[in-house]
Amino acid sequence: MKDGSGGRGAILAVSFTEHLAGLDTERLTALLEHRADVLVEPAPRDVHELAQRLNGLDSLAAALPRMNHDQAAVARAVALHGVSSVSSLAEQLRVPERDVRALVDELCERGLAWTDGERVGLVERLAGHFAAVVGGFLPVAHIARQARVDDLRTAVAGLGADPAGLRKPELIERLTALVTDPGTVSAAVRAVSEPARRHLDALIRSGGMYDFEGFGRRQDDDATAALVRSGLLLDGPYGEPELPREVAVLLRRGDDGPTGRPALPESAEPANEGRAEAEGALLALTTLLDEARGHPLARLKKGGVGSRERARLAKRLSLSDTALWIDVAHAACLLASRADGYPAAAGYDGWREEEPSARWATIALVWFGLDLAPTSRETVEGELAPPLPMESAAGILRRALLRAAAGGRSLRAVIEHLDWFCPFHPYDAVRRDRKVDAALREATQLGIVAGDRLTGLGEHLVDVAARSDPAPELARRVAQMLPQVRGMLVLQSDLTAVVSGQPDAAAARLLALAAEPESRGVAATWRFTPAGMRAAMDAGWTAEELQAELAAVSGRELPQPLDYLIADVARRHGAVRVRTTRCCVTGSEPEIAEILHSRSLAALKLSRLAPTVLASPSEPDELLTRLRAAGFAPMPEDEGGVVIVPERTSAPAPRPDARQPRPRVAAPDLAARLLAGGSAPVQPVSTTHDRLSGLAPRLEQAEVALLVDALEHGRDVQIVYRNEAGNRTVRDIRPHELYGRWLSSWCHLRSAEQVFSVAGIESVSSVG
Repeated sequence: MKDGSGGRGAILAVSFTEHLAGLDTERLTALLEHRADVLVEPAPRDVHELAQRLNGLDSLAAALPRMNHDQAAVARAVALHGVSSVSSLAEQLRVPERDVRALVDELCERGLAWTDGERVGLVERLAGHFAAVVGGFLPVAHIARQARVDDLRTAVAGLGADPAGLRKPELIERLTALVTDPGTVSAAVRAVSEPARRHLDALIRSGGMYDFEGFGRRQDDDATAALVRSGLLLDGPYGEPELPREVAVLLRRGDDGPTGRPALPESAEPANEGRAEAEGALLALTTLLDEARGHPLARLKKGGVGSRERARLAKRLSLSDTALWIDVAHAACLLASRADGYPAAAGYDGWREEEPSARWATIALVWFGLDLAPTSRETVEGELAPPLPMESAAGILRRALLRAAAGGRSLRAVIEHLDWFCPFHPYDAVRRDRKVDAALREATQLGIVAGDRLTGLGEHLVDVAARSDPAPELARRVAQMLPQVRGMLVLQSDLTAVVSGQPDAAAARLLALAAEPESRGVAATWRFTPAGMRAAMDAGWTAEELQAELAAVSGRELPQPLDYLIADVARRHGAVRVRTTRCCVTGSEPEIAEILHSRSLAALKLSRLAPTVLASPSEPDELLTRLRAAGFAPMPEDEGGVVIVPERTSAPAPRPDARQPRPRVAAPDLAARLLAGGSAPVQPVSTTHDRLSGLAPRLEQAEVALLVDALEHGRDVQIVYRNEAGNRTVRDIRPHELYGRWLSSWCHLRSAEQVFSVAGIESVSSVG
């Protein structure tokens, strides 16, 4: 039965799918909000598909970092011991039953476990993840069946029991009982020497995938012999000692059981709304993007904004931590990426006009969800320039830190216990501290942290961030904290403008076009120059429009020197004209005259530049087509006058548009729809679904549904793909055609059209 209950969970009378179908709307809605990755289209069509999605690798990879130490301890115990009752888990973990029950309930609320009466099951892939640490060890009964009777007697005696008179089956039964008793195993471990204990720890860390010849056996002969005498290792049929799986399970658990949530004191520092810092963040981001709107940020050949360009921006715009604003702007789709640089995106002007609360909600949520730390982008090869993507677990630490500090708790206290709140981060102490420092520095810049506690803005951010569509709610909550404050612009007689606060979009566009910045800060100074005024008029402004707009944004009449400057530039502007000519036609004088006077070519608006030269504002391709239709036989030339002979090549595959976020569904709506449909799987609704299911029988129906949706709606998916040579890769693709057994797709990794065998696709997950 492959419904997400899988392996160990399959022995429960109630499967994971049936458990989900038995939830009421309120509980299923809460579960979906915890696992918001399943709320993107294509949403699960039925409870069966939901179970598969919740058991998917990408969904579990998003849920695992949110588990704390105690939840992980209970999940690990279920995985290592199989389906267990709450009371037996409490006995194994040596903690009160009510505490275990509360932790099991938390796992169930997150769609990671389910219960059948008193028994607890874990979703298949999560159970496999936790059980993998002992997956290489063999059960004691398996080892013992091939061991000599004398070796079995030694093991039983070493564990404190009397083997006298026992035959081999009885010795195996007795040994199995001994190695599954926590007290017996703990006593045996305490009795061995320190070198033997270190060797035992090394064996356990190996996960059973060790080779004694390469494991330092000569150096650890004494330790190995001591462990054999103690009964913790059992000699196999060829004299090679092995660690029984039951011992590895007990010792792998060790002291890693639930410890209870650390007691975190409230911060002694006074509460702070964070308004000033948040307004500063909005000013910094708009300053950067206003600059990028007129002058795209310089791009390195390999991509990203290099350190020199960031230093230039920091000096010119008086910004600190430019990498932070570049990463946030790009992730919020406010900064676009082109071959010639990074300009402000098309949606920036709309975002710029929104209320401050909505703008801050957008960038705060984007930063909160980043996987990387913008101000800590170091890699093994060096720094990776923003906004290039990179693999990082900094976001896991950031979110765990801020969530644990919610409610006014001391950030310093949280940092001391951060490994309890985030047990699955991959960093050592030095790198962890580096990522934490980056998180605090960035959070302070954004108005989320002030000193040793979250600000009022930060508290609201953490409270709503896990929701399926948190931006509108966050903007509503912080509206009173971030009111609209109009920046002041004062025009002075020395041809300068002093701007305090953040100017509105109209004033910012006008200043960026017609003036040059002289200084920036709380109050910025801009200088109007003839070159700036010419640039504004080049962009289409008239003198009257400039005068009226400057008066409107400043709220007063223009100083006389500025009025004179505009009028003086306007008198000279346009004295020299440049006519638009896209191409010209050359030929003999009689043929040129015939073309010029052909009525059928009047729409080309040809004009004579010389007896043998005509100019036209039409595109070259259009001009060639029209001339040929009129009976002439022209050929195209390049800029040097060389005739261009077209190459007969197939048309290149179109490059897809930039990735767009997937549509989302509301958790209550999806919960009601799923429960109304019951637990029976929905049948495929398209021939494409049927074809893909037949071509990729290893894919689950939820994965097939993702692939079908990507094909039918032009969306991106991530696939794990194995080619004919057996090499496995992970690709983000946008499929657009299924023919035969092949899937033609745009591959974002290669930036090119590629063809994938459907049978080679091992898994499918959503992107965005």
